[in-house]
Amino acid sequence: MSIVKPQGDQIPRPTLRPIVVPLSGLLIAQFVAGLSATIVATSIPSIMQNLPGPTSHSTWIVAATILGNTATTPIWGKLGDRFNPKAILQAGLVFFAVGSLVAALSLNTTQLIVGRALQGVGLGGILSLVVIVVAALVEPRQRGRVNAWLSSMQTTATLSGPVLGGLIVQTPGLGWQWCFLLSIPGALVSVIVIAATLRIVRTPHQRMRADFAGAGLIALGVTSSLICISALTHAAASEWLVAVTVAIGLIALVVAVLVELRAEDPILPLRLLAARVPLLCIVAAFFSGTTLFSGSVFITQYLQFGVGLSPATAGVLLTPMALGTVATAFAAGRYISRTGRVRPVIVLGAVALFAGNAVLSQMHVAPIPMAVIGTVLIACGLGAVIQNLILTAQTTVSYRTVGSMSSSVSFFLSLGGTIGLVVLGSVLTFQVDLMQAAGSTRSEAYLVGMPIIFGLSALMVVPATAAVLALPAIHLRGGLRQERR
Repeated sequence: MSIVKPQGDQIPRPTLRPIVVPLSGLLIAQFVAGLSATIVATSIPSIMQNLPGPTSHSTWIVAATILGNTATTPIWGKLGDRFNPKAILQAGLVFFAVGSLVAALSLNTTQLIVGRALQGVGLGGILSLVVIVVAALVEPRQRGRVNAWLSSMQTTATLSGPVLGGLIVQTPGLGWQWCFLLSIPGALVSVIVIAATLRIVRTPHQRMRADFAGAGLIALGVTSSLICISALTHAAASEWLVAVTVAIGLIALVVAVLVELRAEDPILPLRLLAARVPLLCIVAAFFSGTTLFSGSVFITQYLQFGVGLSPATAGVLLTPMALGTVATAFAAGRYISRTGRVRPVIVLGAVALFAGNAVLSQMHVAPIPMAVIGTVLIACGLGAVIQNLILTAQTTVSYRTVGSMSSSVSFFLSLGGTIGLVVLGSVLTFQVDLMQAAGSTRSEAYLVGMPIIFGLSALMVVPATAAVLALPAIHLRGGLRQERR
């Protein structure tokens, strides 16, 4: 078992106090990113009632953001490696704010989907660059504490989204537009705080030829493939659309692999990712990602359509998830900061993910109690796993390529989340439609169908658990690399 030896253990433990203000800008950015992902979960019915557009667009209101995020994450990470990450992060926040405004001002569902896609592009920048900036500001052992703050902020925002969305659409005088307008002030405040307080001095390194071909092929391949998967969930989808998108996606991804292996400065560093630790982190991130939206999107539907709760009440029942995630993330951060050991935290998180999905697969026993317990376990698992997988992968590379490595893990996490959402959603739709055709009510169909979804989700998390168990023991050192200054 390989162990990364600690360095500089005799150095006094540094304090994070001097960087609290710039970190607050990052925390705000993380909050608006998490909020935008789920605030529409309880407001989509209201949106579809008020905007003209086909029913199939309801899926794309969620999928467009995930597509934009997934397809552009590696590109943002590479930009963060090549240029000042502060400026690139601000650009991501501006993209996100513009997308939010376009979504809020939409006159039909097509325009809304365009705005959500722009939001997704901005999200790719925010989530990629925050971890790069943290790597520049914080020495590895202390990153466990900072990652706990970031993970808690994002997860709290993600879990608060359904509550806020439900309250907004039920409050007289407000409309669904506020689900998007709400994030704009936060994004702008984050830009201002980062501009005024964040200072990152990068050591110049040799500039290489930009990998525009790889960037374009990855974006085209991922987007086409996910469009194909999404189209397969709709019976009305034309066969030619599925055939064309799958062909374009496969060809683009195969050519992208060939280009990336030959590129001087690749968007996705495939040779680096083939090493043991990065490969295991990617496998764990992908399969953990398949349950990324289970605690918000699917459970919200279950509580509303199956149990019969109002959107706001369903959202309130998810509050314990936020509390559990915050407590777990802070405990994990303190443990990593004190010991320098990250593997035990990730292992416990993966086990919690599996246990949470297993509990939710038994919701028929006691719907509301089992829903709360299961979602708390999932949220705690995600809080312990996501940021720490990125942290673990970062330990294997120099600071010059930490952006590419971080965004690569984030890319596969988002990809797993997208595939999990679409695949599990299609299984749920098939089950609900089948039961309703047989004479069951919608409530009965959801009460029976949703536990099946989480049973499948538990099986999808098993490879993630196996991957983290195979990780070597990694002991984080106590000093920043000199490349930063």
